[in-house]
Amino acid sequence: MKYKNYKKLLLLSLIGFLLLLWVTPILAQDYLPKTWKTRKVNLSFNKYYDWQDMENALRTLEKAYPKFLKLATIGKSYKGRELWYMTINNPETGKEMDKAAMYIDSNIHGNEVQGGEVCLYTIWYLMENYKYNPFIKELVDSRVFYIFPSVNPDGRDYWLHKGGSARTRQFPYDNDNDGLYDEDPVEDLDGDGEIGSMFIKVKPGEGTHRLSDKGDHLVAIKKNIEGKPDEVGDYKFVGSEGIDNDGDGRINEDEPGGTDPNRDFGSYWQPKGIQRGAGDYPFSWIESKHTKDFLYDHPNIAGVQAFHNSGGMLLRGPGAQLRGEYKRADLSVYDAIGKDGEKIIEGYRYYVIWSDLYTVWGGFIDFTHDLLGIYSFSNELWTSRSDLNRDKNTTNEEREFFDKFIDMDNKAIPMHEINHPKLGKVTIDRDQTKLSGRVPPNWLLEELCHRNMAFCLYHAYHMPNPVIKKIESEKVAQNLTKLKVVLYNDKLMPTMSASAIENKVQRPDILSIEGKVKVLAAGRNKSSSLADVPARYRRYFLRVEDSDVVYIDQKDLKNLRLNNGIPGKAEVQYEFLIEGKGKIKVKLDCLKGGKHIESYVIK
Repeated sequence: MKYKNYKKLLLLSLIGFLLLLWVTPILAQDYLPKTWKTRKVNLSFNKYYDWQDMENALRTLEKAYPKFLKLATIGKSYKGRELWYMTINNPETGKEMDKAAMYIDSNIHGNEVQGGEVCLYTIWYLMENYKYNPFIKELVDSRVFYIFPSVNPDGRDYWLHKGGSARTRQFPYDNDNDGLYDEDPVEDLDGDGEIGSMFIKVKPGEGTHRLSDKGDHLVAIKKNIEGKPDEVGDYKFVGSEGIDNDGDGRINEDEPGGTDPNRDFGSYWQPKGIQRGAGDYPFSWIESKHTKDFLYDHPNIAGVQAFHNSGGMLLRGPGAQLRGEYKRADLSVYDAIGKDGEKIIEGYRYYVIWSDLYTVWGGFIDFTHDLLGIYSFSNELWTSRSDLNRDKNTTNEEREFFDKFIDMDNKAIPMHEINHPKLGKVTIDRDQTKLSGRVPPNWLLEELCHRNMAFCLYHAYHMPNPVIKKIESEKVAQNLTKLKVVLYNDKLMPTMSASAIENKVQRPDILSIEGKVKVLAAGRNKSSSLADVPARYRRYFLRVEDSDVVYIDQKDLKNLRLNNGIPGKAEVQYEFLIEGKGKIKVKLDCLKGGKHIESYVIK
């Protein structure tokens, strides 16, 4: 009897265990968003990807979502790395070049890496949520995305693997003017993957640093009011970790590279005598030339986002005061998106480059705004210890508290001694590592990715979306008809920026009448409606109410050039005097707003 009960108990236990195995995966789904049924691709966003890992992740996504994703390259970097980018497009909703496109890139400065993870996260998030999130589905169906995780992969890998500064492009450059190139780089002498600061022990009073009160690191000696040392220093700073390879008495003064790739673009470019880091002429570097060619080959790009670090800023141009302020029509768009961006990314501030940061000659987003007519932002990712104190500058005490009790000293490397091949015994100390200061701790990286992606998607959402809203006709005489066509753009951005119109860098929009009819005259009704503009945006837009019709003097009235485009958050009406009758097609073709076609019968 006992044996039978034992068998029954064993059978019930086995059934319970099998049920647990079956139920556990279902319960696990509860930890995903309510509408997010599953993850097709598992990627981690609490780590930094080198360029090979990034390529592997991109290929995994492309394989998982072949309908939407296409991985391609615009060419090779100076050191032969592929400049990968991902195109996101739903071919079932239209051709790639027939939709407004959002361009996102990152890491033009090699040590400003986390934008690459934002780019990867954006691709992953759009694909994983497409089936379950109506907002994401609308964006993927109506927009195109071109996403470049790094436009300086040479610098990215140098920073991640070697620990050098790597801000510049990795092209041989004579930083110390000795006729040699890149001959004195940093060296990781202790093999821990980090470049520390080197100190030698000297007589008290001859040093630049002293041991901290706790005895765990070195601190710079304080000075009194007269500028004289107020403390005794017995450690002297001799340079960052490395060797004096060229025997000139200096250490690590000629790292690889030396030119700034974000000073190489052809808008208000200046030579290196004026702009530090500039090359010999605009687009002199292969990476920026590849980027420029891609942008000119894709006139459907209506929005640009470039990721840098750090400082927690949403930046717009101009990069130089000399350029002058943007036109009011463009400012209305920048201000509306930028101010909302401050709500999307907590702690970030919407700023102007030249006045709130510093002057930049030949910068990328000046090029895309001025010479391509694209609304362009540059985010400076991560504001130091941003989760601690958002209202004032973070104090040393707050920073130390963060490092010890929040980040758990994950970036701390103990002060230690090594035998230097030329200097003998030296002390290595680090107040920062690669993963401190300019980039967030790994556990805060995913939030940074999501919020900055959200800003990009908000930018993309407000790219122009013009449609033919209404077509009406009125018989005015025998075989003559007045045709009214109402165009409507429900987004913030116009189909042509004021910069594009002023600088004549964009082909006008085209409104065509196709059919066996003749267009005798055409005109535009100047009145614009603000009825559909949300109240919070109205202060950014100024429309002149004027019902007069302005007649248009163009040779080809069947293909009317809309030289001023279609405003944002407004509708415009065009009128045609048509001779003839029958079926026609009214076609709207906007480079940065896509195409829309409606059929109509003139009776």
